[in-house]
Formats: sequence, C-alpha cells, structure tokens
Amino acid sequence: MNLRILKKLSKRAAPLLIALGDDREQFRSERHENYHGMLIRARKHFERCPSCHTDLFGEREMVIEPRCRAGTGLPYVKLYPPHHPRKGTLMVGGVSGGEEPEWSEECAWLALREQVYWSFVDYDGEELVPTRQLRSPRDFFRAAEDLIRKRRAA
Repeated sequence: MNLRILKKLSKRAAPLLIALGDDREQFRSERHENYHGMLIRARKHFERCPSCHTDLFGEREMVIEPRCRAGTGLPYVKLYPPHHPRKGTLMVGGVSGGEEPEWSEECAWLALREQVYWSFVDYDGEELVPTRQLRSPRDFFRAAEDLIRKRRAA
C-alpha cells in the first residue's frame, strides 16, 4: 500500500465509521502534522534524509542506507518509511485516558479495518478464530456494509 491508496481508502471508510457508531472526531490531515499509524512499505514513498553519519536515526525499523550518488558531499542518504499521511487524508481522533488524557489519532481506513476485524473474530480458549475471510480492502468494506445492515435491522 502507498500513501495515495491510503488516502482513497480513508475517504471511502469515513462514512462507514459514522454508520458503525464511531463517534470520534473526523478531520483532514495536515502536512507533517498527523500520524497514520501504519507501516508503508512502498519504497517510492520513503522519506529521505541526507546524512554524513550512519548512526543519525539510531535503531529504526526498515532504515535503508544506500550510498549517496548526488554530488552533495554527503556519503549517505537515510531512507525510512513515512509516518505522516498525505495532506487531506481523512483521520479519526479523540482524547482518551483518565488522569492524564492524551490525544490519539489514526487514519479512517485503519480504524474501520480494526473495528471490522474484531467484529468477525471469536476467542476459542487459547486462540483467535476468524469467522469471516478478510484479506483485501474489498472484503473489509463488504463486511462493514453487512454490519451496518444487521445493526439497522435490529
């Protein structure tokens, strides 16, 4: 998945979240201000940072260190997955916590995916048993529509 697809899936998931009863605030992300909460593996969207030190970022997952080919004089370029969604991606967020409440946010697609997944999982003693096959975004959207239909019928 890349950031463009994440933006499209979030736009499609936002009205379904409202219908499923998610009452958190929905808003559009701003550039480099919000965190989507996913691991984006498309290398095209990796963030690049020139560095003369190989230990600039410490131990981060999926940091790639190719030699710099540009004539900048810096020997390394750090590549790491993006933590920020594209500008305008629909997000959901809210304040949670008791004594010291904190703001938590995620993209609408991730929120829908989690809600649908846990609606179709049973706990059988020691392990989780899925009650419906959920592999692609299409499966998640169909399952969400089925949940909405069942809630309206009840």
